[in-house]
Amino acid sequence: MSRCRVALVGAGQMGSSHARVIADSAGADLAVVIDIDGGAAERLAARYGASWSTDLADAAACDAVVVAGSTSARLACVLPLLHADRPLLVEKPFAPTLAELDQLLQVATERDVPVMCGFVERFNAAFRTAVQILDGPPIHLLAVRHSPPAPRIASSVVNDLMLHDLDVAQRLFGAEPATLLGSARVRPPGSPFNEIADATIAFGEHGVATLSANRMGQRKVRSLSIHTATQLVEVDLLRQDVTVYRNVSQEMALSGGGLGYRSSTEIELPFVRHSGEPLSLQFAHFLDLVAGRADHLEERRQILPAHILAEQIEAGSAG
Repeated sequence: MSRCRVALVGAGQMGSSHARVIADSAGADLAVVIDIDGGAAERLAARYGASWSTDLADAAACDAVVVAGSTSARLACVLPLLHADRPLLVEKPFAPTLAELDQLLQVATERDVPVMCGFVERFNAAFRTAVQILDGPPIHLLAVRHSPPAPRIASSVVNDLMLHDLDVAQRLFGAEPATLLGSARVRPPGSPFNEIADATIAFGEHGVATLSANRMGQRKVRSLSIHTATQLVEVDLLRQDVTVYRNVSQEMALSGGGLGYRSSTEIELPFVRHSGEPLSLQFAHFLDLVAGRADHLEERRQILPAHILAEQIEAGSAG
């Protein structure tokens, strides 16, 4: 079986991570690194024995393409590659606006080109474990995604951080219709982007998600609290561990001469099977899409919902 020749567009920090994953893959070769900054492309390519270029046409000559360049250049980069019928793994956001995303997805649909968005938390072992051990439908999701300032990122905290948890929420609540109930955003003086955003989303009549994204924090936090009617599943996406809580009893009780509160809670620490780095698992799934071993129609369908909510949150428009 021939190995997949992959082009990487974007030689920045995220591009460097993708380059490492592609080069380490058992089923693909990093053929060329492309960036408008030729020096950056050359340095990254040299690290993995690949060619380098500043010409997007060199990506179209490969079997598949990973796009990790500037968000603002998505349309100019992705559209020609779709017209060249190249399967694409595009870092989130797939496009900076919903209008551009609709345009790109329409072309991908018309030409039947496999496309995938970089929702890497789907491949996080802790999240996968949490989904498998839920004992009933989720009724509440609390997602916290905070980070120290990141001046290099030229997009809103909604498209940068919260988009991951919007996708997580969509996957947890499934086909339930999503309605934005309310949101708040903070754009500090001198910043062109929102750096803090909180949102509350209803999924049908039985589920709600509360999401918090902050790019002005003092430490990195990536946590999920998933409630069912009888279970709380807490997920640390950074450490990739899971803790399950079940309330057994609760009562008012005498304590030190006065009334107090007593409760009993079972705590379970399920085994989390770590089958690989999430970014590597994501790339392996992309290769399955390229080879026709995975459903690229369903993959394409899953790109839009989180982006719709993201644009509503950015606009502050409740449904």
